[in-house]
Order: sequence, then structure tokens, then C-alpha cells
Amino acid sequence: MEPQRVSADQAHTVWEIEPRYTNVQFRCKSFLFFTVEGRFTDFAGTIHLDEADIRRSVVEMTIKAASVTAGNKRRDTRLGSADFLDAQKYPEIHFRSTRVERGRDRDTLRITGTLTIKGTGREIVVDVLETDRSRSPGGEEVAYYTALAQLDRFSFGVKSGRGMIGRTIKVIIPTQATRKR
Repeated sequence: MEPQRVSADQAHTVWEIEPRYTNVQFRCKSFLFFTVEGRFTDFAGTIHLDEADIRRSVVEMTIKAASVTAGNKRRDTRLGSADFLDAQKYPEIHFRSTRVERGRDRDTLRITGTLTIKGTGREIVVDVLETDRSRSPGGEEVAYYTALAQLDRFSFGVKSGRGMIGRTIKVIIPTQATRKR
């Protein structure tokens, strides 16, 4: 049996990250043994997926820094302040991939890219698990991913709370993306 050939149009698809069904979550240690969890509520992203050559794929996401919430109004205000994200001066957090490659198995990807927080861009690695592809009740093609990364907040100039708040931030992004073309 001949292998199925994929045309260039079929191989390159564009997917929009669905904010209603996606969560940009983070976790950080506080006082060495408490874990503070939070999320961002305002973001947008696009996946340009090249299934014929995954290395030509591109992932981009923009997050509104002021949309940070950790379930405590006072903490939320502080996270958006100049001590942490400085959302007034730097309203957006931006990620753009520079390299996409297969992960350890057929359902994983390893995405390297530039994350910019507070005007400081640093290379990070994001491990991505593709969990499913299906059709929505409206007939749209959807894909489900979970992205995981660890960030050193000090490398982005977010140094407030040293000794009380952990240096490492764990980022978890369960994602639903809808195919646009």
C-alpha cells in the first residue's frame, strides 16, 4: 500500500487558540511551602502548523499582563504593579517560537521560543502534549494541547519578594485550538 501523500495546502494549517476553552495558569512557591496559583484571563494566540515538516511550524501568543489573577484582590494588584509585571508600562507578555521539533514520542512537541516579560526577552523551552483532535458540535476541527514550562522570574527582572516568593514559576496551559484554514 502506498503511503498517503499530503498536499502543501493540507500540510500547513492555521489554528486559533480559543480563550473560552484555554487556561494560562501559573504556580509558584511562597514562604517555601505554600503554593500560590494564578492565571491570566486575557490572551490570544495562533498556531501555524506544518504537519509535513513540523520544524516549519510557528506558535505565537500574547497575554495582557493586567489580566493576572491569583484569587486575592490585593495580591492581584501587587502582581500587576511595578514590583512584579508592571502591567501599566509593559501591557503585554509575548511568546513567539523560534524552533518546533518532535518530542520524546509521537504525541509530544518541544517548542523553543522567545518569551518577553517587562520588555526582557529570554529563550524558553515549552514541552507540549497533543491530547486529542476532534470536531466541535458546530463541526469545526479542534485540537487539544497541554503546554508546560518553567520560568526563572529573576531572568525577566521580576525580583520582588526575594526569599519569600520562589524564583521558579511553573506554567501550565491546557489549550483548545480551532482550525481556521
